[in-house]
Amino acid sequence: MARATLQRPHYFARLWRELGRMGGEHDAFIKVIIVERIVKAVVLTALAIGLLVAGHKGWLDSWAEYAQDQLNLNVGRGIIMQLLLRALAYVAAFTHINVIAVSAMAYAALEATEGVGLAMRRRWAEYLTVIATGILIPYEAYEVVIRPTLFKVGALLLNLAVVGYLAYRKRLFVGI
Repeated sequence: MARATLQRPHYFARLWRELGRMGGEHDAFIKVIIVERIVKAVVLTALAIGLLVAGHKGWLDSWAEYAQDQLNLNVGRGIIMQLLLRALAYVAAFTHINVIAVSAMAYAALEATEGVGLAMRRRWAEYLTVIATGILIPYEAYEVVIRPTLFKVGALLLNLAVVGYLAYRKRLFVGI
């Protein structure tokens, strides 16, 4: 008895097909979230690679300090961040730029996981997105009050919209 082997489509072909498939009435906003998460992951990965490569040559010192301030990555203010930086510097002799690059890569991995999970219509991705985004909202609100910038206000509003939409419209926490 000969078995017919069906070859699965490539991962990116399946992902593209999932993105193009229309589902329920609220799929348009989910697609915006997916694109935002994946674009953010790509930008953060490029930023991390740029910091690792060009940072060692001294090209990005002034730009890195500006980005740290705008993205709230300046580790000099909080005691927890100071301890984390000292521990990383002690254990692996990381420089300040390396810590930022590794943090950006970890955050990019989280964003990519959220985006791909949402694109594949996984329920766990909705929970992950709400929890990962919602945890930082109080800190973002504090930063907007203390030192408002257009970038910080826009990020806060976008994150509030994402958490509100997913938690309310997708009924994530009903019955808990």
